[in-house]
Amino acid sequence: MADWQIPETAPKDRTILADFVWPWAVVARWSVYANEWVVAAIQDNVCEGLPDPYWITESEGELLGWMELPEVLRG
Repeated sequence: MADWQIPETAPKDRTILADFVWPWAVVARWSVYANEWVVAAIQDNVCEGLPDPYWITESEGELLGWMELPEVLRG
């Protein structure tokens, strides 16, 4: 696997794999409107007694490192 790149070189025109403060990497993209990184985060919910997970986007803090998405995830 590739090494983490320094935050200053992160491309702001495409989706990347990002390192923030979490113990796992997340998919992230730069929001020009909000002027910050946003990540895809899964949320758990219960609807009518059944599990109902869904995705939301969250603003994130300081980017610690980044790398390109694996080829299989690029689209």
